[in-house]
Amino acid sequence: MSDMMKRIGDLLKQQPELVDVAVKPYYRPESLDANESSLAIVPMAPPKQASFGSDRALQKELTYQMNIEASSKSKVTEIALAVERVLNELGFVQLNGGLDEYFIETKRYVDARRYRGRSPLYDIDY
Repeated sequence: MSDMMKRIGDLLKQQPELVDVAVKPYYRPESLDANESSLAIVPMAPPKQASFGSDRALQKELTYQMNIEASSKSKVTEIALAVERVLNELGFVQLNGGLDEYFIETKRYVDARRYRGRSPLYDIDY
């Protein structure tokens, strides 16, 4: 069985810009200090069948939201650029919309971007 979210997370953790960033699936851990940077990989929908041939799905379409939180805007931008680079290498593209805000309550900048991509051909066990 394939796990694209784990694959994305593993690739992101290997990036030099993200060594001090908590990369986790689904949510930012509450145990992190307020000044620690985080990246949550959130699936936006279950994998969907795509690219059909001979009445069979040949690929899966996957959509994820990347929730970035950091205490400085420059750190958020640095993380977002690393995420974009890794996801583009995997064939994902950024979707419209998202979030780019500063939350006074948490004193953190938040950037949320959605990406959609497809599994490799014939890799449909998601």
